[in-house]
Amino acid sequence: MKQIKDILCGFAAVLLTVGISSCDSFLKEYSQDLSKVNSWEDLDEVLLGSAYLHSGRYYVENYSTQSDRDDDFDILHFMGDEVRSGKDTNYWMSRETDFPFYTWQQDTGMDREFKYMGGDDKYFNTPYSRINVCNMVISLIDEQPEPDATDKVEKSRVKGEAYFLRAIYYFMLANLYCEPYDPATASSKMGMPLKFSEVIEDVEFDRSSLESTYRAILSDLENAEKCLEGTTRKSLYRADVHTVHLLQSRVYLYMQDWENAIAKAKQVLEYNDDLMNIGAKNVGETCLDSSSPEVLFSMGDYLVAYQFMDARYYEPGLFISDDMVALYASNDYRKERYIGKSQYKRMDNVFRKVNGQNEAMGPYSSVGSVFCFRTSEAYLIMAEASAYKGDDQTARDYLNRFRATRFSGDAAVAASGNALIDIIRDERAREFLLEGHRWFDLRRYTVCAPYPWSKEIVHGYVYEANYSYDHTDWYKLEKNDAAYTLPIPREIRNYQVSLGNVNRPARKAFVTTTVHGSSFDNLDDEDDWGDDW
Repeated sequence: MKQIKDILCGFAAVLLTVGISSCDSFLKEYSQDLSKVNSWEDLDEVLLGSAYLHSGRYYVENYSTQSDRDDDFDILHFMGDEVRSGKDTNYWMSRETDFPFYTWQQDTGMDREFKYMGGDDKYFNTPYSRINVCNMVISLIDEQPEPDATDKVEKSRVKGEAYFLRAIYYFMLANLYCEPYDPATASSKMGMPLKFSEVIEDVEFDRSSLESTYRAILSDLENAEKCLEGTTRKSLYRADVHTVHLLQSRVYLYMQDWENAIAKAKQVLEYNDDLMNIGAKNVGETCLDSSSPEVLFSMGDYLVAYQFMDARYYEPGLFISDDMVALYASNDYRKERYIGKSQYKRMDNVFRKVNGQNEAMGPYSSVGSVFCFRTSEAYLIMAEASAYKGDDQTARDYLNRFRATRFSGDAAVAASGNALIDIIRDERAREFLLEGHRWFDLRRYTVCAPYPWSKEIVHGYVYEANYSYDHTDWYKLEKNDAAYTLPIPREIRNYQVSLGNVNRPARKAFVTTTVHGSSFDNLDDEDDWGDDW
């Protein structure tokens, strides 16, 4: 409960006093006490230590696997159609807490026995705790002394980074807890509670409209752009103006504002249009790390890759789904480089784009699995937005320039109309495998005005007994399912009843099998069926 109280310190009305001193318990969790700020350098430390997400790692100590990581958004990898469970669950290390997300439960605080366990509030708390830090930095930065011109520029950089981070966290919240953005209905749909002041307010917070939430995100990005223009980025792990342009392009794409999505993507590519030739990578070699010429910015870790490792006595806990594997053609370089064999048992269809096998344990992740900004996204936004506008030739030009670095031989596309859009969407699924895009893409396609689309997804959740496979419960996400929107976590709603909730359906397994298969559709009539219909 302490974490809830700490978040509400900057977000809601459970405290008795007003001002930074009332957030003392919150501030103690961070690297710099904001009550002792004396310079822009102090606020720069606060931003780096408390607003950015940090890298993480798995390592072996005393013959067991240990985790050293910051907050994460790994649930994005488990709600869509990218992964499936193996029959040996030892190395799906987060499977207990992933259950309600992987099976699209009405209450994401439920365990696999459908008892309330909580813990799902972290995905709400993490963005808001960092938003609160950004609010404080933005409020205090202008007061800091600037003895020379360099100090003025650095103050602008710190402020710009704070605006960028606040925007990306609100964007994450909107795409987790709000319905997909439909321009025709956004003004009447629930958005997120918006707070831009560092002052503690004794009020019940209401949710803004979805349109207002997105407008606030764009406003922050415009401020970030102004502040970061002409500044020098400190590292790959700090935002700059080009990072801002790519996020602007993504936000406009989600809003179905094709013209602005294209304009901002062009700005990215004018700065850096590099693409990596994936064919130059050896099979088994990491294809995405900080050395890639495509990477513009990253934060967080890529520890989801380690959920696919095995050992001499254990199979991988997760595999890439059959649907996803089927998207890669035989002449696609990524077929053997993004998806490959496990280290010990040499089992097929494990994630290898980022090497998460046992042999790679120890070092911190050099890029993140959700917050990694790459030039490839700008190319595919150019293609997608142009195709929606009916400019098929421009869409094909950018798509084919991209595909030339991903396929052997001639991979040029000549399609048009909806067929071209399908190819672009499949290209995004292939390229951004386990990079946090897919769940959000599946959501926004459902309300895409030029070409709405949705699919049925089936997940099997494995149970063991006496250390061996026992049965699989199968769950189904219907086309255009209401579960594309997460519920506000119960612990948050208990403190802020004004936030309301979404009408997410209750969900039970539609069938149980006692013979393991990679997918429900691949199980034949000879399988031993259970009675849980």
